[in-house]
Amino acid sequence: MVLILMVLLLAGSGVLLALRRSKESWLVLGLVLSLDVFLLGILTYIAKKGGIGNQIETLFYLTSDVRRFFQYRVMTLGQLGFFVAVGRYTFPPLLVALALHYSLSPRLRPLRKKAWAFFLLPALTLLVYLPPVFKQLTHNRLELQKFLVQASLAWIWVYLLLAAALLIYEYFSVCISFLKKRYLAKALLPLSMGLLFAMYCPQDPAQIYLFYSSDYMWLLGIWYLNPILSPSRYIAVIAITAVAGVMCFYTLLRNTRTYISENQEELVLQRKFDAANMGVSVFVHSMKNQLLANRVLHKRIKAALAEPQPDLEKLRQYSAMLDETNEALLQRMEELYQSVKAKSLYLSVVPAAQVAQKATERFRHKYPEGRVQVQAPEGLKILADTVHLAEALYNLLTNGWEAMVMAGCTGPDRAVRLNIYNERLYTVIEVADQGPGISQEEQKRIFEPFYSSKNSNQNWGMGLYYVRQIVKSHLGHLRVESKKGQGTRFLILLPRYAARSAGTDVLLESGEHEEVVLNREGVRK
Repeated sequence: MVLILMVLLLAGSGVLLALRRSKESWLVLGLVLSLDVFLLGILTYIAKKGGIGNQIETLFYLTSDVRRFFQYRVMTLGQLGFFVAVGRYTFPPLLVALALHYSLSPRLRPLRKKAWAFFLLPALTLLVYLPPVFKQLTHNRLELQKFLVQASLAWIWVYLLLAAALLIYEYFSVCISFLKKRYLAKALLPLSMGLLFAMYCPQDPAQIYLFYSSDYMWLLGIWYLNPILSPSRYIAVIAITAVAGVMCFYTLLRNTRTYISENQEELVLQRKFDAANMGVSVFVHSMKNQLLANRVLHKRIKAALAEPQPDLEKLRQYSAMLDETNEALLQRMEELYQSVKAKSLYLSVVPAAQVAQKATERFRHKYPEGRVQVQAPEGLKILADTVHLAEALYNLLTNGWEAMVMAGCTGPDRAVRLNIYNERLYTVIEVADQGPGISQEEQKRIFEPFYSSKNSNQNWGMGLYYVRQIVKSHLGHLRVESKKGQGTRFLILLPRYAARSAGTDVLLESGEHEEVVLNREGVRK
């Protein structure tokens, strides 16, 4: 079973690297290779020393023929010991490097760029553990021999605990549920591999090539030759690692498949088509909302005129509101026409609160009685096209308010919540309501163009489709979280912005965790 697990992990990491040569893929492959080398060396040594108990032997080698294959490989004890040392001293720094890569804490980001420093001590230790060097250094020097064995084991434990702490800390630092699940699926594999490594790392490789020449090595014990766990516990550790491997590679391969598909030529052409299509959809949908607002005002004017003694003051107010709406309509037509004509969005550095304010102003113009609770830090900035992103937020706010009105929500707490905050490498824009919620079946269709669960004469079903297209154009992601009777929450996840130097901006892309430099016009450099 151990051999099968090793082969499957190696195959999974190889496929991942073949599909996408990212830093994460290389680190996962390196981690798997180092563990495989470490375990292969131990299995070879156990086989050469006469094997282990029958039940454990089946778990390790599957059959006696496989064990004999390892037993009769021609290899000196020095070569075998150094083979184990290579796996033992490369696995911990690779585990730390992968944990740092997964960590999205702004405080740890500078440390990620210095991950190479964690390889210095392992490289020095590996150099010392070259069989001729180690024997020459420790010959008749028992105290130095003890120091080298204990020091190497000490830093290995420090590295393992540091990596585990980073992986666990990152899990509890993530607040968004779907990001938490996605991260857990990836983090379980290095954690379970670390557990498998920790079972045998206390045994020093020098115990192999000094097996017959050092009493101190005998005093350390011969863990390699004794079962550390019962067969059932071995099976549990192997099963946990296998399940973690399946979850991790499934998550990574699914993300890789998305990445590949988005870079195919056909989809690049489709994106160009969608850009023009989106502009038309934006234009039409925005005009429809403005005209519907005018219809409401017109009905109010007709109702006021139908009274025996029309209230002239009220009519003047309605007339002013109608005039204001028409001016806004003309302004929007000009803005959106220019955007459609250019077939592009222009990202610039803007305060998130400014986008929220623009969206809420449009919302209150349509629903003066509507309430929106906004939480947007003044200093938080994003790279965005203010007009389009505000329009997208306006659609989400409108949907949330209408959902609560249709559900009959009343009371002073009836309000749509608009929260903007930073979450690791994302800037999250959250729009939440207390409406009836959306069923799982409906959630699969709500982003389809022209799909609507409302009155089709008043709603064309383009709102959420438009919102999704705008978010994608901002290099972001749109998520919906909802349960029947428990309200709905939309999450817009935009790559987090951070200023770097004069004339350039840094856009932290959440998918790759890399830095993309944009000029002031929003063009990728």
